Order: sequence, then C-alpha cells, then structure tokens
Amino acid sequence: MKKIILLVSCLALSLAAKAADDYRIVPVQVLKPVKQPVVFTGRAPAIYAVLYVVSAEGEPYRYKNDSLSVSEAALGIKAALEESTALADYDIPVYNYYIFCQDSAHCADIVAPITDNDLLIVVKDVKVLPYQQFEKAYRGYSEYFYANTYAPYGAQFELFDTVTKQYSHRETMADTLVWSNAVSSLNIADAGIPAIDEARQLAATEIGKLYAQTLQPYWKTVQRFFFVPNNKDMRKAAEYAENSQWENAMKIWEQYAAANNRQIAAQAVFNMALGCEIGGHYELALEWLQLAEKLYPVKEVKGYQAILQRRIAEEKILEKQLQDL
Repeated sequence: MKKIILLVSCLALSLAAKAADDYRIVPVQVLKPVKQPVVFTGRAPAIYAVLYVVSAEGEPYRYKNDSLSVSEAALGIKAALEESTALADYDIPVYNYYIFCQDSAHCADIVAPITDNDLLIVVKDVKVLPYQQFEKAYRGYSEYFYANTYAPYGAQFELFDTVTKQYSHRETMADTLVWSNAVSSLNIADAGIPAIDEARQLAATEIGKLYAQTLQPYWKTVQRFFFVPNNKDMRKAAEYAENSQWENAMKIWEQYAAANNRQIAAQAVFNMALGCEIGGHYELALEWLQLAEKLYPVKEVKGYQAILQRRIAEEKILEKQLQDL
C-alpha cells in the first residue's frame, strides 16, 4: 500500500478548531536517524543521472520523457546531502550520463574507468505521473472544493563503490506526493496548488531528497503545540516562544506551574516539557509531563510522552551513527 505524503495543506487540527485561542503551533527541527547510514567522510561521491536505459524489448528511448525528472532527482540528492555535516564543504558533482548498458554490473564496468570519484550514487528510471482532481464539499449552505494535485512516482537508486566494484546500497522507491487546498471555485489559478508540469518538477526534486534521507541522518521539521490560557502573562510567554525566546517563556510557565487554578497549572507544566524538549532535555521533559498528569487530566499528555520516548530511543541510535560518520 502506498503511503501518501501531504506536502501542502490547510492546517486543520481538531484541537485548534475546538479552541483556537488556547493553543499555538510551533515548528521544531528534529534530527532523524536512518536504518543503514553511508559513511561519506574521506570519500569523494558523485551523482550519476542515467538518462536513457534499454528496455527488455530493445527500445532505447522508452524513458526519454522522464530524463528531466532523473536529472532533477539527482539535484535533489545533491541539495539534501550537502546539508549534512560530512559533506557541508564538498560540492558533489552531478553528471547526466547517457548510457545504454544492460544491467547494473555492465553499468559499473562502463562508469568506473571514467571517473575519479570513489563513490557513485546512480539515479535511474524516475517516473512521475502527476494529475489533478477536484472534490465538491459543503459547509453549511455554501459549497466549496478540495483542489488536489497528485504525483505518483517510482524511482531506482544505487550506490556503487568504484574501489571494491560493488553495490553497497540499492533502493526502489514508490509513493504519491499530494498538494491539497480548499477553494471556492474550480479555477485552478486560485487553487494554490501546483499545475501538473510544476508538480512533476517539484516531485522529482523531492524524490531525490527523500532518497538522501536513507543515507544520512537528516533534519525534519515537525509541529509541536503549547497551551495559551487567557491571561496577559501566558500570552506574553506565547509571544516569547513563537520568537524562539524559550528561556523567557519558561520563566513565566514555571511561575504558573504553581497556580491555584489546577488546569492552568497543568497547561503551564505541559509547556515546560516542550521547553525542555527544545533544549534537548528529554528526560526532564518527561518528568514535567508526569507532574502535569497529577495536576489535571490534560488529554494531550499521553501522546506527547510517546513522542518524547521515541526521541530518546532515536537519540541513542543517532549518537552511534554520528560517531561512525
């Protein structure tokens, strides 16, 4: 079953819909581990975009229309990997390689003698088939539409070591990228979603970035929320938090952790847990959440505890991976 990744959407969180003034959403950068990280330190990687392949029927231009997608996926890999610490100062070369080899071993024999790079990331068979769809819906007596652009894709990636002449990593990826927006008419120009041609380009680049995330630990933007009870001090704390002045926000939250109103106290304590997570103190964040549970039945505590426990487990994996890299 294909997983659908939502890239652009109307932010419609049920908790925000119930009490929009009581919550604020903030983006948080999280470093995520990978299953089998590739060591790039001391290596000179290059990316090879295989533009044409030979089909089983001997039709050499079967994938010609997707050559641009292959090149864009290669550039997506380059952009993502150069954000990593190991390759921050290295300009990864990208080559558009016109090749009519029959299989991976044959490709390796052709490529290895003509490159000085000792690690080749091979991109091939990138196919993106975008389409648009509109769905009518009703809100009260008014009709509106969901405008969607879908981009199903498939791609193949290989990592070839020119020293050992072996493939150490192969990945076949297939998924669907989705852009969605609610609009008042069927006018595509007003939909706020990419047209089909643009979607193909965006999807191809995103495919490369997604593959790069299988090779190195990567930064991912996630969303967290915190409570904003309706009083002057807590609104000021929210302003601090939204401007990344977490120490100032936490000074206010810590004061309200002892408030007579147990609901406000629990919400302030919940917010303290978020401040601790931002600072990298995950165990301390869990302790604050335990206190929140004792003060008042804040239903969001359980979910946040699970998130923090997962972060603690991932940190242990990351520590080992970053040492090896």
